Amino acid sequence: MKKFVLISFMFLVGGSASAGGHDHDDDLFSKKDCKEIKQGIGELLGVADSFWKEIEKASAAGKEVDTSVYEGAAFYSQQAANYSVVYDVWCD
Repeated sequence: MKKFVLISFMFLVGGSASAGGHDHDDDLFSKKDCKEIKQGIGELLGVADSFWKEIEKASAAGKEVDTSVYEGAAFYSQQAANYSVVYDVWCD
C-alpha cells in the first residue's frame, strides 16, 4: 500500500511540475488584464488576511470567533488561490 501511495504521489507532483512551462501562442489575457488579475489577487489576499487577523485577535483575547469569520477567511483565500492559478497559466 505504501508503494502505491508513493507512486501515486510521484505522478501527482510530477504532472503538476511539468505544467509550469507554458508557451502562450494564443494569450487569453492582455498585459493590462494580467496586471489587473495580479492586483486583484493581492486585494483578495488582503481581505483574507484581515479575517485571519480578526481570528488571531479573538483567540489571543480568549474569545469565541463566529464561524462566518472563518468562512470569510477560507473563501477569500480560496479565491486568491483560484485566480493565482489563472494568472500562472495565462499570464506568467
